[in-house]
Amino acid sequence: MTRRKKQRGAALLIVLLLAATVSFVAYAAMEKTTLAASRTSNVTARSEALWGAFGIEVLALAAVEDVLEQDNAVMSLDDPWASAPVELPLDEGAARVFFADATACFNVNSLSGAYDDANAQNGPVAEFIRLAGHLGIGEFDARALAESIGDWIDEDTQRRPQGAEDGHYTLLPSPYRTGNQPLASVSELRAVKGVTREIYGTLKPYLCAGGGDAAMKINVNMLAERHAPVLAAALGPQVTVQEAADLITDRPPGGYARVEDFMAVPAVAARNLSGSDRFDVVSRYLKARAEIVYDNVLLEMTSMIDAGEGRPRVLSRRIGAEE
Repeated sequence: MTRRKKQRGAALLIVLLLAATVSFVAYAAMEKTTLAASRTSNVTARSEALWGAFGIEVLALAAVEDVLEQDNAVMSLDDPWASAPVELPLDEGAARVFFADATACFNVNSLSGAYDDANAQNGPVAEFIRLAGHLGIGEFDARALAESIGDWIDEDTQRRPQGAEDGHYTLLPSPYRTGNQPLASVSELRAVKGVTREIYGTLKPYLCAGGGDAAMKINVNMLAERHAPVLAAALGPQVTVQEAADLITDRPPGGYARVEDFMAVPAVAARNLSGSDRFDVVSRYLKARAEIVYDNVLLEMTSMIDAGEGRPRVLSRRIGAEE
């Protein structure tokens, strides 16, 4: 009798163990199914948000085209589309678009041209050195940076006096080669000789990687006070950052109707500056940053728009938050 009881107890224990094992397997299967369903839902929501972003990009291009088609088109920070985000309703979500000027910066790709000491006050290298100087970087270090950036971008292998070509980068612990092409993003500067974390953090807000190797025209109507170093560097060695900031704050409501009106401002005209070709009252390059919320999924997409010759077009886009 005792033996039978022991056998029954063992059988019951086995049954309980089997039941526990089956329950564990069932729970694991249910958890994986739930996770897969949640992942599928998130992927679907992200895909819908991404398609929404592309649709908003098309609307942004149309909005820029409408502004450019106006008679005597002028772009200013006082414009409604530039001073506040544009709200757009979406099915099962919402979107906001932030338009911003992308010309209030120094185009690092302009440093790819040949270095010319004879043009020390008006060339891109001189302007870069002035900008760096306004930000607390010494002239020697700024010139070395300009030449290293120029060597990184240009297609030749001839090293500038303080620059660096493949011979420098291939000897590093983790070797690599120069880009030999225009920068697609300012973040690429982190690979250039002399660009430390501190220098990159200091310069980045005032730099951009525009199309082509020419200095971009700055829209004087879209400048904020924080852009004073960029304006001072573009105007020339005679202008201080404080004077540039005063020019920005004294701008008339709605901005200047013509570049000539800006150049005629007494503080500018008194210096007989010859930099009118560096300025404009319309932004050729604009940023459109879209924030889309769809089914609790947040997606950000930033589009760089070229509003120059012909119809506005997208030069590049970034999915995700900006660096």
